[in-house]
Amino acid sequence: MPPHFLGAIVLFPQTSLTGEVQKRIVVDGQQRLTSLQLLIKAAEEAFLTRNDTARAARLRKLTKNDESNLGSDPSNDTKIRQSNINDQNAFQLVMRNLLGAGPRPPSMIIEAFDFFKGQVIEWLNDAAVPWSEQADTLEHVLTERVQIAAIDLDEGEQPHIIFETLNERGEPLTQSDRIKNTVMYKANVVDDADKARDLWGMFEDEWWRQMTREGRLNRTQNDRFLNYWMVMKKRGEVISERVASDFRTLLESESYKNTFIKEVAEEIKHSGVFYRDIEEDSLPEMSRFLKRVKAIEIGSVTPVLLWLHTSNVPAMKKARVHAALESFLVRRMLCGLGSMGLNRYFQELLSILDEASEADSILIDHLKKGDTDTRIWPNDRTIREKLIGNPLGGNAIRQRMVMEAIEISLRGDLAEDLGSTENLTLEHIMPQGWELHWPLADDEKSDQDRKWERGQAVKEIGNLTLVTQKLNSSISNGPWVEKRVHLSAHSSLFLNKRLLEDVPEIWDEDAIRARSTKLVEQILKIWPHAVGI
Repeated sequence: MPPHFLGAIVLFPQTSLTGEVQKRIVVDGQQRLTSLQLLIKAAEEAFLTRNDTARAARLRKLTKNDESNLGSDPSNDTKIRQSNINDQNAFQLVMRNLLGAGPRPPSMIIEAFDFFKGQVIEWLNDAAVPWSEQADTLEHVLTERVQIAAIDLDEGEQPHIIFETLNERGEPLTQSDRIKNTVMYKANVVDDADKARDLWGMFEDEWWRQMTREGRLNRTQNDRFLNYWMVMKKRGEVISERVASDFRTLLESESYKNTFIKEVAEEIKHSGVFYRDIEEDSLPEMSRFLKRVKAIEIGSVTPVLLWLHTSNVPAMKKARVHAALESFLVRRMLCGLGSMGLNRYFQELLSILDEASEADSILIDHLKKGDTDTRIWPNDRTIREKLIGNPLGGNAIRQRMVMEAIEISLRGDLAEDLGSTENLTLEHIMPQGWELHWPLADDEKSDQDRKWERGQAVKEIGNLTLVTQKLNSSISNGPWVEKRVHLSAHSSLFLNKRLLEDVPEIWDEDAIRARSTKLVEQILKIWPHAVGI
């Protein structure tokens, strides 16, 4: 029977205490060694189902170390052990015969063992030859015909760099995987599950592995966060494919070369807690600000927020920074200005944000200086020109965000809280399908011109409001006289109260223009330019 070659594994020497078995870190080959150990253990237990204790004992020598080599650490009893605490516990249950016959705890390690054991038992029992001959064959293959080439690194090597190089040909490592490896090896905790968990365990939570979409990039929360963190630390551009290499360069920089890696890990975790809070909307004092910024989908502001909330910036100044950023981003969105160039603009801002006590003034002064379409903070005159007489730009989510903000502003501090707005939808007062109940004015203009003007007016902010989904469905494309009645009877929103206070008999282009003018003035109060913040 030909040998089965499992390839090369790469090992890095570790210090062993007197009386202990010699230890190595598995730099490359963890999955193969784990799978092989589970298979051998499955065969051992399969032999025991037929009371074949002799074969089982011989296989056990491939998975267990002699008691004389354990030293003072009983966890040295297995040939290999897992660094991940969850995998480690499951692996020990299997290798120490502690699973029993009851329900299995959820674990892919245990699932793999059960699969191997089932396959081995089925193969041994279904053979056309006697069971003992099948057992001899299996034992021979597992002990003599599986081959592995072992490469022992010198102590001066950098195992995490070698690991990345070896894995370039297989499943690509994520940037967060690479950074984790760097931290683990530099902290020398690869073989200590408790210390590894204290150092990096926070990022083992399933939430950090969730995929997120941002622009053209589809990556894990962990990769996305560490990219933002590196932008904050580097105060410059960090290409998504170079986050880990830039991280290693950071560790060698003048500002970090004398910093313990554990301190760096604490910095990352501190920022990570805040990042997760803003992603999960767990910060009541920032909830409204974050909801509006997320509607605009501007991720380039995140490094600024990471800096702001991990520095000693006073609460009042943070609030002022939020107000300035929100105004800057919303005004740009209302004017149809895209996000191109904002990455570099915010990186420039980070490069001057040194004084935490002056963060608000520095940021506002920086945003005021923008003088191109990629950087400008639109003034009041520009907002009026863009919104009055022209369609409101942005998708439905952004338009809804603007109308919600106006509603909150109109309610002021004395009215009841608006509460959840999840059931509110955008409603066009004059419907987009206006032809049936909304006749055109009879004037000197051509039908083509009047239809074009009507099509533009329908999309203006003055023609938008918020209603519940049920009310939206009931009034739909109905005439103005019916919509007025329904809005008056069923809507408690201030947007609709104001709409009906001085209600015109005919809802047409002039009425829409007049309401647009009022709503735009409200927008200018909600999101003032630099002088008003």
